[in-house]
Amino acid sequence: MAAYVVALVLLAVSAAVDYRITRELEGSGKAVSRTIEAMEKLRQTSNTFYIAESSQRGYVITGKDSYLEPYREMHQLIGIRIDETSRLVTDSPAQRESLTALRSLAAERFSQMDQTLDAYRTGGQAEAIAVISTDEGLGTMARARSVILSMLAAESRLLDEQRVAEARVASLVRVETLVASAVVALALSAFFLLTRRYLRQRDVALARVTSSNAELEQRVSERTVELSDLARHLLSIREDEKKSIARDLHDEFGSYLTAITMDVSRMREKISVTNPEQAAKFDRTLFLLNEAIEMKRRLISELRPSILDNLGLGAALEQYIDEWSLHAGIAATFDYSGEFDALEEGCPIAIFRVFQEALNNIAKHSGATAVHAHVRRAGDSIDLEISDNGVGLPATARRKQGTHGLVGIRERVLAYRGRLEFSRGPTGGTVIRAAFPYDSANRKETTVARTTALA
Repeated sequence: MAAYVVALVLLAVSAAVDYRITRELEGSGKAVSRTIEAMEKLRQTSNTFYIAESSQRGYVITGKDSYLEPYREMHQLIGIRIDETSRLVTDSPAQRESLTALRSLAAERFSQMDQTLDAYRTGGQAEAIAVISTDEGLGTMARARSVILSMLAAESRLLDEQRVAEARVASLVRVETLVASAVVALALSAFFLLTRRYLRQRDVALARVTSSNAELEQRVSERTVELSDLARHLLSIREDEKKSIARDLHDEFGSYLTAITMDVSRMREKISVTNPEQAAKFDRTLFLLNEAIEMKRRLISELRPSILDNLGLGAALEQYIDEWSLHAGIAATFDYSGEFDALEEGCPIAIFRVFQEALNNIAKHSGATAVHAHVRRAGDSIDLEISDNGVGLPATARRKQGTHGLVGIRERVLAYRGRLEFSRGPTGGTVIRAAFPYDSANRKETTVARTTALA
């Protein structure tokens, strides 16, 4: 930055010096031009005398009026040329004094020539020659030429001085230009070297930052995979625990309830004839036992829907949404199509839990009156979509603390490398879309295993 600033300052100084020298050169050039023009005007003034004298003599000799035209023109022009010369030598008092004398001599000489012309008109050629022979005009003209030559000599000396000064300024321009160019070149070279060093240092720093970012991204990626695997493992453990509890409820607790119900039924049959009042109490007991059996069935269904293992994902989702619609009082439609057998182990129950959690959130928060859901095979994925006509999902809901339902849905989808999207429906409400990977290579093995389970 310092080199850059110094380079700018030097460029500015160089520009100022160039401007000053340019002005000096312009002034010197103008002075030279003015001097040359003054010398030319003096020569023209001398020629004016000569032309006027020649015109006058021609007229005296020939008597023709045409010879007087140049004389009349020079008579008018002499004053103009002296005035023009006066404007060009305003800086020299000596030249101005000489011009004053020249102006007086011009007036005197043209007055003498006018007298000659008057003598010619009155006395003829002899009278005119007599006037000319007095040599007064010759003396006046000699003095006028002397003044003009003196002024030309002075202007010539001035011109030499000006050209010497102009050459000196030109030499100074060259020297100053070379010095300024050298200094600016050095400053720019320093700026270039410093900039290149800075860029190299920046590239090294950027390379370190890039390497560090890549390492951090790798560690984050590895950590994300580990956390995803851990989440999937924990979900699997949780589902296994639920499956084990459901099996215990079905096998042990269910057998106890069934045995109790059978015993109570036999006891009721035996005393129904002899003691009707006691039989009525047994009827209430049987009713409560049936309610307990129904509760056991619902608990087993919530913990691990057996239809998922026996009839597959589509049938399990259809049964659940029908029961949910009846319980929540919300109209629901569902359709499914395609093969669902080649899903990764644990993925079907994950899809079921996402479906379950989404419907529970709709019942609790959406205020919807209608829900439509479908699941279908689309290429290499199983796509699940659930839409409602409720109030819609707030923009901050996904970032809000305590939204465990949405977090649970997202974690289950990501645990199986799926994709999840929340959006607003065309006419309002919320649309949840989830996609899970589908591996057709596992289809045959999974289908065989399910057939064995059904048998």
